[in-house]
Amino acid sequence: MSGRKETVLDLAKFVDKGVQVKLTGGRQVTGTLKGYDQLLNLVLDEAIEFLRDPDDPLKTTDQTRRLGLIVCPLPLF
Repeated sequence: MSGRKETVLDLAKFVDKGVQVKLTGGRQVTGTLKGYDQLLNLVLDEAIEFLRDPDDPLKTTDQTRRLGLIVCPLPLF
């Protein structure tokens, strides 16, 4: 057994494609995956966040917010 960790996801096949990511805290964004690192931090371009319903924070609405280029860090548990 090698001491090297390998990811279950092969993110290389998703580079330059549209992805949807759920972030810690329930935020949800879509964008074009531009890159990632060995810790699975994601770089998304043209990112758009779906805003949550003020009455029910577990639901998203049709309202969006343009974020542009963002880095989504892998959460540490």
